[in-house]
Amino acid sequence: MPIHVPRAAVIVFVSAAAAVGCSNAPDEPPPRPPASVPAVSAPATPVAAPPPAAASTPAPGPVIDEKSSRSPAQRKINSQVLYEVYRAQGVAAAKGVPSGPTGVELDKNKRALVDVRAVVTPALEKTVRELGGTVVSTSVEAHSIIAWMPVLALERLAGDPEVRAIEPRARGGGGR
Repeated sequence: MPIHVPRAAVIVFVSAAAAVGCSNAPDEPPPRPPASVPAVSAPATPVAAPPPAAASTPAPGPVIDEKSSRSPAQRKINSQVLYEVYRAQGVAAAKGVPSGPTGVELDKNKRALVDVRAVVTPALEKTVRELGGTVVSTSVEAHSIIAWMPVLALERLAGDPEVRAIEPRARGGGGR
């Protein structure tokens, strides 16, 4: 008695067989690449991998360790801004900070233009000024203070419980 196989199952099976290279002709050789494609063969002797190039960024290990060792205040500071803090402290190499620009705007007095994300209050604005910062603008609605802050004072500012985050000032907002 013949077995009934649904037509859809036959189509799927034939399509799958074609996809993996099966055919009805078992003695048929595999297809050859066109003449315009050069044949590639493995080298007769193993070839050593080239030495790794000098990287401008550290291996992932130190960066992960650095991030996991951050204090609660440091966790509020954007990584690029924190890299500038480490550079100013002279510990960038030990912390595995990559060389090159961070995109953080710095002035000649080692102050960074930052966006302090917090509930904006006169007391917090006073704290910014007491730490040597200059308030550029504030937005109570956006919970934002744009300020030029001494890089070495950013961790103390981040320690304020009202501060949620310190980020580089977004391009196009605020000014000098």
